[in-house]
Amino acid sequence: MPIEQVPGPGVTAKSISGKPDRRREECMDTPATLREYDHELALKLLTNTHLSMWEMLRRTAARYPDNDAVVMDSRRTSFLQLMRQALRCAAQLHGLGVEHGSHVAFLFHPCPEWIVLHYALSRLGAVAIPINLAYTPREMRFVLERTRPEFLISIDQFRGTNFTTHLREIDPLLRDGVVAINSLPSLRRTIILESGADERLVSGSKNYFLLYGTADHPGLEPLGSVSGDDAAYIVSTSGSTAFPKPALLPHRAFIGVGTVVGHALKMGPQDRFLSMFPTFHVSGVTNAIMLPHIVGAAIHLVGVFEPNAVLAEIEAGGCTATVAFDTMFTKMIGASDFGKRDINSLRKAVIASTPSYAERLQQLFQFDVVAFAYGCTESAAYCSITPNVETNKEIRLNTNGRPFPGVEFKIIDPQTGTECAPNTPGEICFRGWNRFIEYFGMPEETRQAIDGDGFFHSGDYGWLGEDGYVYYRGRYKMMVKTGGENVAEREVELFLESELASVEFSQVVGVPDETWGEAVVAFVQLVEGSAVTADELRGMCRGKIANFKIPKHFFLMTARDWPLLANGRPDKQTLRQIARDRLGIDSERPGTWRVVAS
Repeated sequence: MPIEQVPGPGVTAKSISGKPDRRREECMDTPATLREYDHELALKLLTNTHLSMWEMLRRTAARYPDNDAVVMDSRRTSFLQLMRQALRCAAQLHGLGVEHGSHVAFLFHPCPEWIVLHYALSRLGAVAIPINLAYTPREMRFVLERTRPEFLISIDQFRGTNFTTHLREIDPLLRDGVVAINSLPSLRRTIILESGADERLVSGSKNYFLLYGTADHPGLEPLGSVSGDDAAYIVSTSGSTAFPKPALLPHRAFIGVGTVVGHALKMGPQDRFLSMFPTFHVSGVTNAIMLPHIVGAAIHLVGVFEPNAVLAEIEAGGCTATVAFDTMFTKMIGASDFGKRDINSLRKAVIASTPSYAERLQQLFQFDVVAFAYGCTESAAYCSITPNVETNKEIRLNTNGRPFPGVEFKIIDPQTGTECAPNTPGEICFRGWNRFIEYFGMPEETRQAIDGDGFFHSGDYGWLGEDGYVYYRGRYKMMVKTGGENVAEREVELFLESELASVEFSQVVGVPDETWGEAVVAFVQLVEGSAVTADELRGMCRGKIANFKIPKHFFLMTARDWPLLANGRPDKQTLRQIARDRLGIDSERPGTWRVVAS
């Protein structure tokens, strides 16, 4: 039965049995297996999107009390233990004044206590505000000023960064304890947690007891009043192309997306999910916590992404599923332990990569289920994904999946605002139960991003095929304007990896050019054993892609050279700066050149 796409707060019964969605009806005939897949998924969403993340944990703990919920190093926590720990933490927080709607910011690395805090805040109905550990004090100040937290919880130091010092650089009065700071008037209390040389929190410290209590401390009652419609997180957008914006997201978004991804990967309580995302990324909530816990699967935390440590955890933990960017896999393949570790247990993955790179990964990892997806922070990670019943290889590799039940897409011409026909590129827009509520404290930016019909205008470039699948090809901001033509960076990356046999992996950026305005620059990692020059690579492109899309410059990289953002994505700003430096472009005056001594 066709699924109606609804813009409302959750998936409703009408979403399943009501009027058919126009866009699905206009697509090519949907195979019966896909209709059954959609219908089964919609029924799961009908239940799950009305729950809070805490209530989802409570139900999972009732079904699988003794299953591992969190595994890190030698520490194992069952679902029943996790529920009890979260209830004690919630009681402690409530005693400090945290209640429904309270804003609680935190600076945390991936560890079991982070997940306990996540569920404690969910039980109370507080709004969690994770802060990027890589931020400078200036950037942290912006987040705190914009999101207006009443409470701040922070580790004292991590990987050489002293956060206590960072906080005092924001304001000398920003220290542990009750605070009253003119520059941050909403803030009432700061809790700084001590960590040891092994990066574990010191469980015997005063503030550890203050936040987490002890086994004999009473916890809150399991049943709460928080629903799927309540606000859950303020997550900062990546900031890879602009200053981060605080996206306010509801419980239903994280639970619903986790439900969809679990359905696509055929996840179950027997699975062990390899978690490589940081605490402050939207996938740190959706994929690293909710996806496995909805189905009763264990989370295996590796802390900060380090390729050899990840390979060791796959082998030791028997990890079966993961979600990762292509650069993460590239670094794993280039690690010294690759080929020495038994990684055969890893059989399910959502991969962000080009089709040709995904085929190479398949040869190395032997996945049983692979999905591609499209999404953003404002969609709680994803809003389309490859169904596991799709058997057409070209569709599986070349698309970003199908829109979720209850999520509606449209493609518009960014110049005219008119809706585009199938297969016609434009700006990707969506609405539905997983769309963010607003950019908190930024009403004008919210109005600019969400139109009168509830569609979020993503700024992403792509199209909807006649088959109903989503084709994402990059951000409009990630366009290189060269010689009067617009070149999508992603399009060139796809071309290089699929058409040039010597290219294993690529990233494309634009840099200022006196002649062309901007020049297309490609960073490429060659297939092992290949030895080609930049001129030879350019020659391989001729006749296969328009001349203005052929990179003016090629730079060769190894697997260890790629710069990453803290969330695991390629760091294109750093790549642009590397290109500027190598080409002698003055970084202080964009578009001008300086003479570099030889």
